[in-house]
Amino acid sequence: MRKSRHELIRNTLLKYEDGLTKSQICLYAGIDPRSIRKSLEAMPDVYIDRWIIPAKKAITPVYIAVPVPEDCPKP
Repeated sequence: MRKSRHELIRNTLLKYEDGLTKSQICLYAGIDPRSIRKSLEAMPDVYIDRWIIPAKKAITPVYIAVPVPEDCPKP
């Protein structure tokens, strides 16, 4: 069974309040870009905050993580 990267992704996003793109998350967290999509989809505390249009590239989502309170019930 593979180790979950959710905690690493969450901690990386919480450090950057303005949000990060998938490639930035991979760069800062040291994660392989091929393995991040499913992790982001499975995390209820991570969402797309906005979209950016870099020069000559496709529209790119910017992800944000929200701090989850300790007493919050599990989804």
